[in-house]
Amino acid sequence: MERTNLTGASLRSAYVHALAAQTCVFDGADLTGLRDATGTLFHGCSMRGTHLDDGHLSGSSFYQCDLSDASMRNMNLQGALISECLLDSAALDGSCVDQLSVTKSSLRDTSLRSVAGHGLALQRLTAADGLVLADAGLPQLRLTGVQAHEWRAAGLKAPDADFTDLTVTAADFSGAQLTGARWTRCTLPQVRLGGASLSNGSIVESSLRGAVLTAARGENLHIVESDLSDAEMSTFLGRCLTVRDSSLARANLRHANLYRAMITGDPPRGMSLRRAVLDGATLVQAYIAADLREAGLVGANCAYSRFSQSDLSGARLDGAGMYQSTWVKTVVTGASLTGVKAPVFTDRCPGLAEALERDGGPAATEFAAFVENLGAALAKGRKGST
Repeated sequence: MERTNLTGASLRSAYVHALAAQTCVFDGADLTGLRDATGTLFHGCSMRGTHLDDGHLSGSSFYQCDLSDASMRNMNLQGALISECLLDSAALDGSCVDQLSVTKSSLRDTSLRSVAGHGLALQRLTAADGLVLADAGLPQLRLTGVQAHEWRAAGLKAPDADFTDLTVTAADFSGAQLTGARWTRCTLPQVRLGGASLSNGSIVESSLRGAVLTAARGENLHIVESDLSDAEMSTFLGRCLTVRDSSLARANLRHANLYRAMITGDPPRGMSLRRAVLDGATLVQAYIAADLREAGLVGANCAYSRFSQSDLSGARLDGAGMYQSTWVKTVVTGASLTGVKAPVFTDRCPGLAEALERDGGPAATEFAAFVENLGAALAKGRKGST
């Protein structure tokens, strides 16, 4: 079919196996329920406002078509290819998108609500503002090379997703299931990930400044060379979390569970927790070598933790549980240690003696005596700096 005008025509439930349509006009046409339209090709067609609901178009191709405002709900698009098309304000709600590939196309205000399928690929989109992915089931989703604003993806289920070179402002992934997802070179300022699952995933060379991760799960999550400054992470569940050479400056981690987390920088100041709030957090057996200047750890549970080579200058550790924590070459200048009790294994910690003297009280006196006795024991066996 070539250069045919079918504006407003009705082809409801038509049998069109392997149809080839080139430079045709289907504007407003009713193509609902196309039967066995597998392998169909639409090339350079105008399909504005076309109804394609419930059609079976697996393996079909749309190339340089205008599908703006099209209704494509509950379609079977398994293995289909959409390239260099306009899908602005199109609705694909509830469709099967298994292995669907969308390339160099415009998805402005396009709705993919509740779509389902493995391996959906959205790559190098020309526009994607207002894209809706809410409640979609998209394991192994792949999003590459997209710049957009205001995505609505609350409740998205996309385990093992791959997000690369994304720049999206005001994105909402609240409650999303993103276990095993990989975020690489992404910029997502103020992204909303409250209640989301990010366990076993990775965030690499990305910026999530001001991200909302309240009550999110990030067990065994790896964050490398990324910026989460000013992030809201209260009650974050991050057991065995790994953060390296990143920024959590001014992040709110109140009551976060960071059991056995490893938060380190090379050098230690390359990992910023400056002015971060970890009041009431769980840091049992955590390993931290970071910039913690002016940070808050009031009432934190840090039993068996390691703070060696960290900078705790001006930090507030009042009432923190430091049972058998290890501090080697840890800067404690100007820190508040009220109520911190021994045993804490310390060695060459600038400002520690002054901090304990300033805080006073029975706990500080006992702590100071423990430090003095430990220092004397270490001095006997020390043969050089470690």
